[in-house]
Amino acid sequence: MFRHFLAGLLISVGATLPAQPAAPIGQPLRLVLGVNDVFCKDTACECVHHTASRQYGDFLARLQERYGIALELVYFAEPYDLEKAVLAGRFDGAICKPWLLLRHQEGRGRDLRRIADLKDTLGNAMLWGTMLVLRDSPIRDLREAASGRLALGEADSYEKNQAVFALLRREGVDFPAERRLERASCLECLDLLLKGEVGAAVISNYALVADCAVDVAKPSQFRTIAETAKIPLTSVMIDSRRVPEGDMARLQRALLELSRTSLPASMHGGGFIEPQPWQPPELPGSTSLP
Repeated sequence: MFRHFLAGLLISVGATLPAQPAAPIGQPLRLVLGVNDVFCKDTACECVHHTASRQYGDFLARLQERYGIALELVYFAEPYDLEKAVLAGRFDGAICKPWLLLRHQEGRGRDLRRIADLKDTLGNAMLWGTMLVLRDSPIRDLREAASGRLALGEADSYEKNQAVFALLRREGVDFPAERRLERASCLECLDLLLKGEVGAAVISNYALVADCAVDVAKPSQFRTIAETAKIPLTSVMIDSRRVPEGDMARLQRALLELSRTSLPASMHGGGFIEPQPWQPPELPGSTSLP
């Protein structure tokens, strides 16, 4: 687990590069992206490598050979390290959960546009929060859960925070702030639930199969009583202040076409698709390439 933490430090130090003219058709296009992918072997803990098994090398080789696009990927085990590096202007874009970076755009000198979404190794492209109770809990639904304490994510985790509040509003359920415990990780939320300090906990839908939570809990220990609305799981986001729109469109076409026609087995079923509709009410304007 800790060897991956060090990977987040392997970034070159330098000034932010200005946007360049679009590369002529047929000319090489070179971009550097930071990556934090839940299902990628190079960014996941070893404890979940049976599930987080994707590797990008073969895909990148075909992308360069067939489309003249050279992507250099820098892998981060910790999303917060990727977040800092992108906000510092060290990359042309990123592959990660979109909310991690989109929430910072205003006033930060970045203009990230979603050009593609990425499926997980089972072919799912969406992410959602799952509200759990212990298997033998008397709590049966969201309204009953509101009578006790709830563990949920912090504001940087949309599916475990903003989406939870939207669910509560939609169902007309009042959950006072004094009964909500916000924690940074799914593991911490599950720990509160297992210790009986909360009656329910919200985790990411993949947490019990592709997260460090697999070391402390099994799906059979819990029941799901509610789920939040689905949002994109992983997006390719490009900084339009560094990369011309023509080059973004060129990269988008190549990612989608290669995924449809010649997806390497090492991607483990997780190809790129068009960015799925998602406009967070917390953000003004579109976040995807027209």
